[in-house]
Amino acid sequence: MVRHSKNNTASGVFTYAERQMVDYGTKTKRLGKDSKRPFDSCHMCLNTSRMPMVCTEGHIFCKECVMANILEQKQDIQRLQKEFKEFKKREKRKLDEKRARMDELEVKKYIKSEAGLSETGGKRKDDSEQSISLQEPTKRVRLLEDKSSELSSPSSSSVFARGKERALQRTHDTQSNDEDNKRPSSFWLPSQAPEAKETLKDPSQLSVQCKASNDPHSLKLKNLTAVQFRTSSKGEKLCPSCDKPLLNSSKIDILRPCGHAICHRCVSNFVLPAKECFVCQKKVSSEAEDVIRLGSDGTGFAGGGGQMVASRYDSALQA
Repeated sequence: MVRHSKNNTASGVFTYAERQMVDYGTKTKRLGKDSKRPFDSCHMCLNTSRMPMVCTEGHIFCKECVMANILEQKQDIQRLQKEFKEFKKREKRKLDEKRARMDELEVKKYIKSEAGLSETGGKRKDDSEQSISLQEPTKRVRLLEDKSSELSSPSSSSVFARGKERALQRTHDTQSNDEDNKRPSSFWLPSQAPEAKETLKDPSQLSVQCKASNDPHSLKLKNLTAVQFRTSSKGEKLCPSCDKPLLNSSKIDILRPCGHAICHRCVSNFVLPAKECFVCQKKVSSEAEDVIRLGSDGTGFAGGGGQMVASRYDSALQA
């Protein structure tokens, strides 16, 4: 056996090790404990949350981080709204210029047709006949040129309004038909490449979104709840009822009226039946809106919940 037969990809099929070394395609990796975010860490800075606040879906943030993110998103929305208004003004200006050119062409065409100077139709005349025919309508041309100023007045602008709209629709239809009929077969040439038209979406429906999950949801400052953790002398987070340490494997509930973090077992056994927080005695309704489940990435084990496998796709070639 020669030495070259032992190289990678020398065999007729890919081995498992060779498939793992491929730099393109869909790659998957099993996530362990080191890849999991602690339950009390901010979703933005990934550090232990300072002055923690939680949204309605249970995503925890630092107060400074979430306020800075909300302000940044609002500034981006205002910038997009300003760009959209300028884009609309440019489109309106282009349409007005096109309509003005069409009005001018209609007036010139009308003057030529009334003066008998139409370029189309009829046989070619001799030089003598043409000189006589050109001398006759000179007075009519002057009168029609005087009337052209009257046609451009606001009172007569409605005369061309309906015709202008029909002409715009007619030109649009003919252009679309011509593009379909005259589409070149050599579409791969750079000269036949389609032009990118400037289009902007209306940002009026945009709002501040929480980007901590794959499905963004609305994020408002008034809907955030300040979280109060009970900490031990060693810095561990504890449940104020059973004194058990809170971990990624724990089911932690946040009470919206007061913000205390309590394990789910104590909430179901003590808080919901009494309809009040046993730490501060604030009223808590039995509805799900007053209890927020704190999100957790899991422990890395199959029973710990969270994402177990991460996948990423890399294309083979990029232009």
